[in-house]
Amino acid sequence: MIELPNLRDYQSDFVAQLRQAMRHHNRVIACMPTGAGKSTVAKHIIGSAYNRGSGRAVIAVHRRGLVDNIVDTFERKPYLPHGVIMSGRETDWKQPVQVASIDTLLSWQVEKEYKSKTTFDLVVYDETHTHVSKFAKWLEAHDKKRMELGLKPAFVIGLSATPMAKGLAGVYQSIVKGPTVQWLIDNGHLVPFRYYQAKHLGRLDKLKKQGNGFTDKSLQEAFDGLAGDMVKDWKEKAQGRPTVGFFSRLSHAREAMETFNANGIRAEYIDGETTDDRRRILFNGLQNGDYDYLCNVGIVDRGTDIPAIGCIQLCTAVNSITRLIQILGRGARPNPGKSESICIDHGGSVARLNTFFEDDIEWVLKAEKEKDLCHEARAVISCPQCGVQYRGGTCSKCGYSPTPKERASQGLEFVGGELVEVKKREKSERKYTCEQLLVNALYRAGRSGRTWKQAWGMARKEAEKQGTLFRVPAEFTVGGRQYRSIPYGDPNGSRRVSSLFDGVFS
Repeated sequence: MIELPNLRDYQSDFVAQLRQAMRHHNRVIACMPTGAGKSTVAKHIIGSAYNRGSGRAVIAVHRRGLVDNIVDTFERKPYLPHGVIMSGRETDWKQPVQVASIDTLLSWQVEKEYKSKTTFDLVVYDETHTHVSKFAKWLEAHDKKRMELGLKPAFVIGLSATPMAKGLAGVYQSIVKGPTVQWLIDNGHLVPFRYYQAKHLGRLDKLKKQGNGFTDKSLQEAFDGLAGDMVKDWKEKAQGRPTVGFFSRLSHAREAMETFNANGIRAEYIDGETTDDRRRILFNGLQNGDYDYLCNVGIVDRGTDIPAIGCIQLCTAVNSITRLIQILGRGARPNPGKSESICIDHGGSVARLNTFFEDDIEWVLKAEKEKDLCHEARAVISCPQCGVQYRGGTCSKCGYSPTPKERASQGLEFVGGELVEVKKREKSERKYTCEQLLVNALYRAGRSGRTWKQAWGMARKEAEKQGTLFRVPAEFTVGGRQYRSIPYGDPNGSRRVSSLFDGVFS
């Protein structure tokens, strides 16, 4: 028997929920916010299986750096015996627990003939919203081998803070959700964020959309030559905070590193070509205060645990809610002496996506595009006095209340005490009542398999489009019959609309 890691109360509750779900489904996504301890939960679940003698287990990831992160978690007390399946590393197949690179699993067990009789009874895939097709391909070959050996398909747990990607519904059957980001902040398990739109923005008019991002050429044009201005904004807002700067181009990141160092700020650089050993040195160095600033291209945005990070500087433009949440999450972990993190945004991403790290997003298994998500966010305004981005009337930092003219200059206004976007409407445009908006949303939600909470969010967005404040009516009428709305916080709010109200909206 091995010792299991101690879990916080919310983590224990989450494990209990996960086990309950797996009594009905053998493939489940475990959704917990960034920094909530998914790796520790996975270690506890795998360790419990180890103690029960429940066969072999593997936790797979999609990057070499993430393999090292999991290995570090398993080697911390209490130790969990394990092997490593990754090219360039010695593999101990005798260990019943393995940490694996998904690329190595594909190479050894799919692209080559699957000659080995080694399979796994429990499969955990970290950051399961990434490289879904790779994982699905390996899992299909793996289960086929188990059938040949007379074994049942493996139990599968996918770990993710942002479970939205094409193909997830083809692999998993259910999502189990942990506590919200705001609950974790309120209870001291994560730190709050403060958001600044940088004084010096990139030339955002140059940006051209491509999928969930922007074209390489437009990003280059938008952020060329901005390094010096990034240093000025960092000195004003984040001096003394261990910082990660996010860049989209290697040349921009290298230029920024040189400019920071020239201004007396100790900066380092990391990208996909950085060796494993060098990467560990850089991560530990930022955590220990050996330098101040890490210029990063595509490395630190997922699965990286450096609790000291107190500032995220967005030196690029992000056009994906899930990617923005993952990036911001790097600064959310508590650390001694750290009361908050800040975001300095040079790409206008926070306002453009209308997304804060603490927003409660309703993740849905079948959502393959961000338009399928129910993102109940309110309008974002930049304080004219101190530059903080916030929602509502009075600045969350300095207490300043923007004038109507200042709000209008940012395309915002107050409607019934709520800050909303200004929507220009033709005089002849019809305005719907809140009841009509809700009923219309319920019909759409019923047909698309969404929940009451999502229908509420859909109705609210339609109300904003027509320039009115949405309030949920206590009752609504359909076909001459009255129905009561579901109160806020009621568990039924997470049920699909098609299963509510006598099936009227199915």
